[in-house]
Amino acid sequence: MRHAARFCLISLCFAALWSSPAFGAHRRVLGVVSQTNLAHVDRANAVMGADIYSCDALDTDQGGALRVRVGAGQVYLSSGSAAALEDDGSEIQVVTSGGTVGFSEPASGDIAIRTPAGIVRAVGGAAAAGEVTFKGPRELVISAMRGDLTLDNGGELRAIPEGKSADVTFEDNLSQGCHDEAAADQQQQRPYMRHKIGFYIIATAALAVPSYLLWRDLTESDSKPPK
Repeated sequence: MRHAARFCLISLCFAALWSSPAFGAHRRVLGVVSQTNLAHVDRANAVMGADIYSCDALDTDQGGALRVRVGAGQVYLSSGSAAALEDDGSEIQVVTSGGTVGFSEPASGDIAIRTPAGIVRAVGGAAAAGEVTFKGPRELVISAMRGDLTLDNGGELRAIPEGKSADVTFEDNLSQGCHDEAAADQQQQRPYMRHKIGFYIIATAALAVPSYLLWRDLTESDSKPPK
């Protein structure tokens, strides 16, 4: 009887472990909260040092901010923004759904931003920083604050030169939401179909003070050298 009870206890512990995010749903840690103010992770208050798993819902209240360290790079959610991280097998994609979301990385290739109009990536192997701002339900602005960016619309690439922004309009949502099964053992990337979009490079002046502050905030070290 005692052996049977012990076996049941072990079975229950194993079941609980298997049902945890890191095991049952093949979700793994993709980032760590490095700065937070009025921000949430899966509806709970975000705290410094908290792990971010694939497809965790990230959002900020009005006046809030959230910074997540992703490998050697960083992702930033400004006030009133929402996003999630997904591993598609070759890069970490930031699935955006509203507000302003920025990224910074010392070498391109690790982080991309998936928007309803396509996927934003850095060009080449140089350091890059950029942001995506939703202007409305069918319009967004992509800003390249450091390095050149591209918008991949189902294989059709549009360039955003460093120091400039692009106003993008769209009819269909290409982001398709976040997918829990896109983990480290994913064998094949999902294809993205090309859709009609409007794409216009706008004046450098569109990179206003908030964009500059975001770039500075993303690229400066958490610790400042002594004077």
